[in-house]
Amino acid sequence: MILPIIILLLGPLSGIMTHLFLKVNTSKLISFTVLFSGSFLLGIALFGLMPELFDNIEEAGLWIVLGFFLQIVLEKFTGGLGHGHIHSHDVPKNELVLFLGLMLHALFEGYSAGLTNYLTPGLLSGMVMGIAIHEIPAAFSLSVLMTTKYHRKRYLLPILGVYACATPIGYLLGVFVHKESIISEHMSQVITAIIAGIFLHISTTIVFENSLWKREGFKKWIMIALGLVISYFACLVG
Repeated sequence: MILPIIILLLGPLSGIMTHLFLKVNTSKLISFTVLFSGSFLLGIALFGLMPELFDNIEEAGLWIVLGFFLQIVLEKFTGGLGHGHIHSHDVPKNELVLFLGLMLHALFEGYSAGLTNYLTPGLLSGMVMGIAIHEIPAAFSLSVLMTTKYHRKRYLLPILGVYACATPIGYLLGVFVHKESIISEHMSQVITAIIAGIFLHISTTIVFENSLWKREGFKKWIMIALGLVISYFACLVG
């Protein structure tokens, strides 16, 4: 229980500290982190979540599609910032809307890891690690934007600290909901299908929106392949 929480906390904290304390050009590092996490989540959805879902519930495809479009709606509030798109023109100008959207995004991802931990225990490391890595560019981007708004660290650090705790809190909520049987097993499968759809949208958006045909494209393809291979073996071990 403690180890997943620590891992999920270290993800966003790594992104925040990379921006605040490292005086180096991190654009390429963040770009490769985004690609790896995106392909890793894609692998978790394809190799781990979806095969079990189609075996257990007839309407799995419907809920997966719903999750896919739910993520589209959620990105209206985050502007793709969760994918590391710092300079996206779609990023909301209202900092409160942006922060709440990213908080909801992080809470839902943490909840998915907590819930899936009990439905398919072998996916614990894969889900937790994938989501933690995915939170690195999200937290980095939030830190960059919030720094331009709040120059004093006495305001900035509490805001970023609250965001860093969102994913672990979501994880604990997912664990609690299943452990206390607050929802039925069927509903748990439905939520997992929605999560799989969300992962599909996040991962495909990351992969297709990153230019893979430039000079550094080969390195990007390596990161995508690496994420898929590692996610496959993570699911296989489970």
